[in-house]
Amino acid sequence: MLEGMSDSESLPAALEWLTEYCGAGTVQMIAVSDENLILDSAIFGSVDLELFSKEADYLAENPRTKVFDIMPTGRIFHDADLVDAETVRNLPVYQEFLIPARIGQFSGAILSRGEGHIVGLAIARPYEDGPFETDVIERFASIVQSALPVVQLAEQIVDTRASSLLDLFGPQAHVAILDREGVLLRYSEHFENLLSAGLIRRDHFGRLDMLSDEVNFALAAALRGTNGLAGGRFSFTRLRPERTFICTVTPVPALKNFGGRSGHAILVLDPLLAPKRLDRHLLRQAFILTDAECDVCERLYAGDTLAEIAVGREVAISTVKSLLKSILMKTGTRRQAEIIIKLSRFAFDYHD
Repeated sequence: MLEGMSDSESLPAALEWLTEYCGAGTVQMIAVSDENLILDSAIFGSVDLELFSKEADYLAENPRTKVFDIMPTGRIFHDADLVDAETVRNLPVYQEFLIPARIGQFSGAILSRGEGHIVGLAIARPYEDGPFETDVIERFASIVQSALPVVQLAEQIVDTRASSLLDLFGPQAHVAILDREGVLLRYSEHFENLLSAGLIRRDHFGRLDMLSDEVNFALAAALRGTNGLAGGRFSFTRLRPERTFICTVTPVPALKNFGGRSGHAILVLDPLLAPKRLDRHLLRQAFILTDAECDVCERLYAGDTLAEIAVGREVAISTVKSLLKSILMKTGTRRQAEIIIKLSRFAFDYHD
């Protein structure tokens, strides 16, 4: 079970084991953002999975979400703590979702509180079966207590990793980590400045919203990517031409601890008019380039021709062509234009 907490491939077997150990019909792990958006969800058992795919549609009116912020970590709570019979009869989340999905009865606990999200574990069964027996709750409570230190350690690792990813772009970068639905999970100080200034905004669901249909479509397409892998580049302008940004979406491995949803991405916003400089260190790491090859890359990115590069480096043009051939091979490209596109991923704002 503890292995499944940090390994999405092991999680289904772990949840299956937990249903047997607790004698519960269904087990779920869920991560919810501060805005009550589902960041990750994994469920196993007698639940109606087709109906349960609509979980996010009912989350906002689910009484359980109202206690997420105040519920102490590790404390077991039940449906009876939150709702009465009249609420069950009248609330759509029960009549249209929880009871039809065969998970009306519920007991759960908060496992951890990360930066901007909460991770919980729950057992459930059909409403007509009534509340869980004392021995079931005792078994579930023992699992929760065992899982707490492991999950909290995993959260610290995830938070450290996310911060390290942002730090790679430097202190001046406008960069954010987000999921496939556009929910901002972490962002740099300069990205936050754009949010505060209103140049980039979030909708009332907490998702990224740049207030332009074309841009929203471009962002959604980039996050959706191809073959389930995020990626893309587009531009948007706010207020005046000099506030034009080039948006680059690149995939990163999932930052969450569990579940089947993947496709986390890094969004980098580059002011169009800001001077750029290639990061030689990253270039050498990515493609094993020599100093001479890095020099040629910098001049190519600046727009120099091969002849201009030869004059600037005081070498024969044949030498530059030889370096270019090596760069093409190491970067897996076939033309100069393709090299420029790849190099743009290693170009960052230049500050004296």
